[in-house]
Amino acid sequence: MFENDDTIPEIPKVLFVDDTEDNLDLLEFALKKKPITMFRASSGKECLIVAEEQHPDMIVLDIQMPEMDGFETLRRLRANPETAKIPVIFLTAIKRDPQSIAEGILLGAEEYLTKPIDLEELFARVRSIFRVMGMQRELEQVKSQFMAMLVHDLRTPLTIIISSIDYILRHYGVEKPLDLDSVKLMQTVLASTRGMSYLVNDLLDLSKYQAGQIQLNKQTITIHELIEESLQPFLLQFKQKNITLTTDVNVDLPRLDADSGKIVQLMTNLLANSVKFTPDDGTVGIKVEQETSADQKQLFIKVTVSDTGVGVKPEEIPLLFEQYRQVSSAKKTKEKGTGLGLAICKLIVQAHGGTISVVSELNVGTSFTFTLPAVKEN
Repeated sequence: MFENDDTIPEIPKVLFVDDTEDNLDLLEFALKKKPITMFRASSGKECLIVAEEQHPDMIVLDIQMPEMDGFETLRRLRANPETAKIPVIFLTAIKRDPQSIAEGILLGAEEYLTKPIDLEELFARVRSIFRVMGMQRELEQVKSQFMAMLVHDLRTPLTIIISSIDYILRHYGVEKPLDLDSVKLMQTVLASTRGMSYLVNDLLDLSKYQAGQIQLNKQTITIHELIEESLQPFLLQFKQKNITLTTDVNVDLPRLDADSGKIVQLMTNLLANSVKFTPDDGTVGIKVEQETSADQKQLFIKVTVSDTGVGVKPEEIPLLFEQYRQVSSAKKTKEKGTGLGLAICKLIVQAHGGTISVVSELNVGTSFTFTLPAVKEN
């Protein structure tokens, strides 16, 4: 089916999930002479494990399975960042019905096929999805290259403008001092230009992460030193807004194998978010503790940044880590952001093999928690 199709540059890796081993055996036999790499799983739980380990290009998923059916399996696939974007073709022995199709589509299934499998139709669907995936990858690459070029072209003049205005404000006026209105105007221009510079840097970081071009410069580091470094730029803002800072950081925690610059950027974004949305006389807290994975094999450092700020509506919490999205509570502050800070936080944590989550209550406060794998001590 794929032999003469020059538009398919690679052999697709497909995970087939069916609780009947005979069905998987028949599929494996039929696919032996086809340019397709087959993985197999006989349950929803096994599908989750294989999908995370093998990273297939797509999954052909049976719906009617004991213990965990196809719908629940797909829900869990979509909830895991490692498997969330893998295309899924639903497979069922029951005739198509609108309710099942609707449920599958809402969960994010790309296709819907019935048993017995028509191999020619299956191959056609796989080829179609694989071609679309290739086009999406090319589009992302072009987008990344364009963003990098755009950011580079914007960064240089912005840097010149910022340094020039800053120099004038600090040094101009020995013989001819600026009047008060001119100083205020220059300060406004400087603030706006810095805002553009932050946006450019955020766009560059985002495009690099999305294109997989971020290279982590990992070193063995201690988390409490990075937190102290991250806090320094905010101490004056805490004082100006009379915000109480509380810290609960154990200096004897295991060390991290991480990129210190990226972790400082992560903490800086979270702290900036807390300061921005916490009113005067509020509280910002940092807590760092040790956590062990469910199988007791991996230690994690867990960091929580909490505040007594304006909080977020329950229905808007899932939007917090999306790009360019700002929740309605952001309108209550005078400071405006790029809508990229938290999306970048998520990408930094995921690049280090960790997780990030948020808990928030409107008019009460917000807590961001992220985990990072700790170094195994001998």
